[in-house]
Amino acid sequence: MAGKAINVKVARTKVIKALEVKVEEMKNAQMNYELVHAKYETDIAQWRKEVAELALSHKDSILGENVTINEAGSWRVPNGFIGVELSFHLPISVANAPQPQAPAQPFQSNGYGRDYVGNYEQRIAEIQNAIRVLNMSDEEVVSTSTYQSVSRYL
Repeated sequence: MAGKAINVKVARTKVIKALEVKVEEMKNAQMNYELVHAKYETDIAQWRKEVAELALSHKDSILGENVTINEAGSWRVPNGFIGVELSFHLPISVANAPQPQAPAQPFQSNGYGRDYVGNYEQRIAEIQNAIRVLNMSDEEVVSTSTYQSVSRYL
């Protein structure tokens, strides 16, 4: 048995208001992400400094089989400096500085085709365009197809 198509009419002003609220929520989420990410950048720089100091202070513990040294060619390092990568393993009793976790990007692009939603700027632009078009409309209600096209943002 085939399902019956649903025909929903939603007030245009309600859809516009919901889209405007969503734009504000997205702007707030992006602003919060930027603040949290800036803190993460500070924390990761501090963590790297702590790990370097820890390695230097426990150099006797990390020498021997626990060390790998790779010389990098001039193509990997800036302005003729000699690049050396030093990989080492610290005993668990010494390594007490857990690495900070990067915050999740709230508007990471994912999906493809019809499911692709876009990144933050693309989403904001598309929602704002939808608001402008809906504001220009003389219709009091929004058709099901129009509502379906903007509903993925709500």
